[in-house]
Amino acid sequence: MNHAASLQYLNETRDFSSDKTLGRVRELSRRLGDPWRGLRIFHIAGTNGKGSISSYLTHILCTAGHKVGWYTSPYLERFNERIRVLRGREEMEQYDRDNSAGEIDNETIDRIMARISRAVDSMQADGIRDLPSEFDLITMLAFIYFKEKDCEFVVLESGLGGRLDSTNVIENPLASIIAAPGYDHMDRLGTTMRNIMYEKAGIVKPGTPVFAYDPAAAMISEEDSVIARETLTERCLEMDVPLSWIGQEQFELLSYDRNGQSFRQVETGEIYTTKLLGVYQPINALLAASAAADYVSAEDVRQGIAATVWPARLEILSRSPFVLLDGAHNIQGCRALVESLAHLNEDAPLVFLTGMMADKNYKEMLSIVLDTKQYESVAAIFTQVPNERSATAETLLGAAQEVVSPENKTQLLMSAVNDYNVALDQALALAKSKGAILCIFGSLYLAGAVRKRMRELQN
Repeated sequence: MNHAASLQYLNETRDFSSDKTLGRVRELSRRLGDPWRGLRIFHIAGTNGKGSISSYLTHILCTAGHKVGWYTSPYLERFNERIRVLRGREEMEQYDRDNSAGEIDNETIDRIMARISRAVDSMQADGIRDLPSEFDLITMLAFIYFKEKDCEFVVLESGLGGRLDSTNVIENPLASIIAAPGYDHMDRLGTTMRNIMYEKAGIVKPGTPVFAYDPAAAMISEEDSVIARETLTERCLEMDVPLSWIGQEQFELLSYDRNGQSFRQVETGEIYTTKLLGVYQPINALLAASAAADYVSAEDVRQGIAATVWPARLEILSRSPFVLLDGAHNIQGCRALVESLAHLNEDAPLVFLTGMMADKNYKEMLSIVLDTKQYESVAAIFTQVPNERSATAETLLGAAQEVVSPENKTQLLMSAVNDYNVALDQALALAKSKGAILCIFGSLYLAGAVRKRMRELQN
C-alpha cells in the first residue's frame, strides 16, 4: 500500500461495528499474532480528561528514562499524531517543543496497514460477516508498531466508551484509569449516567488496580455523581480489585495564574506544578502520578508533571493578544472552561470564537459559556467546523440568541462567519481592539484547524 491507499482503506471502513461484543477485534488480533501481548499497558477511559492524563503519564514515564508508546484519539492536525513513541527525557522534550515529534511515519503506516488488510481479507474469505471497524484497524496498527519498537510501557487511551472499545482487547494492564465521567456519545453509550459509567467501567480487569476521577468533582449533578461512583465501585468489587478515588479532597491549590498552577497532595505533602491551566488538571495529574507510582521515583513524577504539555486544552496560542484554545465540546467541558476563565481573565473582557458539531447539545453549551456573570463577554463569533457533521455558523448564532439573557445580550456582539480562517482573523482583531482575551472553544476539529492557522499568522 502507498500512503494514500492506506488512508483510503481506513476511511472506507465503517466507523463502528454493530456487534455488541469484541469478537471481531479479537479475531483480527488473533490473526495478527495478538501484538498487544507482552506490552506493559496503562489503560485510560472516561469522558473528559483522557488525553491530559495520558500526557501526564507519558511525561512521567519518559522523565524516568523509559521508551513509551502513546496512543490517543482523536487527532488535531495529522492522523500520525494518534500513534507515537517517545524514548526518555530527550525525546519527550522534543515533543514539548514540536508536537510532531515521535509520530509514526507514513511508510510504517503503509507497511503495517498492508499486513492488517491481508488479515481482514482472510476474515472475509472465511465468511466472517462482522468485519473490523476503522478504530479496530488503527488500534492494531498501534499495537504492532509499539511491539516493533520494543516499548517498555504503553499509554493507551480508549476511543469511545470502554467495554466494547477496540482497546479493550487487551488483558492484564498495569493499571486502569477512569477519567471524569460526563454526558457524551450518548447514541452509543446510553442516555443515563449508569449506562455511561457501566461502559467506562468495562475496562476494569481482574488483578489490575483502578484509579478514578471522583465524580463529585466532575461538574455533573449530585445524583449522577452518586450513580457514577456506585457503578464503578460495583464493578471493582465484582472484579475484586483495589479502587482509588482522586478528587478535590486529595489536593490543596497553592497558586493559579496564566503561567500554570501549583498544588499540594494532601496525603503525601508533595508539591507539584503544572503548566496546564484547567481547574481540573491537578486531579488529572494525581491520577497519572498514582498509576505510575510503582514504576518511577517521586522525583520523576514531580518533574514529569511539571513538564507536561497537551495541545488544545486551555493552550496559550498567543500572549498579545492573549489567546486560549480549548477543546471543550460537551456540557461538562464547558462548565470547566467557565470556571477556568473566571480565574484566568484578570478582569479582562472575553471574545469567543466557537464552532460545534450538529449532534452536540450546542444550545446548552453556548448558554453555559456565554450567559454567565463570572466574566464579561463582549463578542462571540460563530463559525463552521471543517467537518461534514458541523453545525452552520448561522445555526449556532440562532441558538445563542435564544439562550443568552437580554441583560447579557445588550453587551455581547454576535456574528456568524462560516469560513473559520476569516472568523479567526475577525476574532483576533476584536480582541486587540477591545483589550480582550480571545477564547476559542468547541470541536477539536476546529481546534486543529485554528492551531495551524495561528502558526501561519505568527511566521
